[in-house]
Amino acid sequence: MNVAPIPGLEQLPYAEVWFHEVDETRWREASTAAHALGKTGLEVWTTDRTLDVVAFLDARGYSEVRRYVISELDVTAAPEPEPPAFELVTYAERPELAPALYALARIAYADQPGRSETRIDESWQHWGLERHPPEAYFIALDGDDVLGYGYLEHEEEQWKNGFMAVARDARGRGVAGAIKRAQIAWAKANGVQTLQTANELRLESMLALNRRLGYRTLYEEIVMRGPAAA
Repeated sequence: MNVAPIPGLEQLPYAEVWFHEVDETRWREASTAAHALGKTGLEVWTTDRTLDVVAFLDARGYSEVRRYVISELDVTAAPEPEPPAFELVTYAERPELAPALYALARIAYADQPGRSETRIDESWQHWGLERHPPEAYFIALDGDDVLGYGYLEHEEEQWKNGFMAVARDARGRGVAGAIKRAQIAWAKANGVQTLQTANELRLESMLALNRRLGYRTLYEEIVMRGPAAA
């Protein structure tokens, strides 16, 4: 069981943990681990496949704070994506854009629903940039200005659409769509069979984009916060 401060929200009084089944002993053990970290509460992740966990936590004073739709694209069956409407480069091609990507990340992570208190520090250079394949890390440009970025990540034999960031003044202009189509084209060219993505339920435009591109919903992840056991 991994109980840890919430990445980017380490200042909050919660430690995060996954629960895949109802287990009061495990909940108490997680609570003890949270107290050892100086936290008074837990942020528990579960799914709509385990609603008994939701009921268990609800009875102990927890409430839902975020929900993510997990969707999957059959890359082999997806049509060839349209050419991008913006200039797209990869991080492999333009590593000097790293400072601009970091500046955008610090804004975009906090703009997510339920994540306004997120603080991105220089550790992002590792987990948000260097750990991802640079040839599949796409950056949308308007001249010298970074409009957005999005990368693919490979975890446990599954390829996923990673975090997508779009500059505030570029939102609603199709930047996210251009990046996601480039990701699909790269996946096709490199023999990737499926792509999975996670999007917060309140990001209606991104969910609509996924549907247009052929993604199908698999399940939902539910995030709940509440007090740790005394």
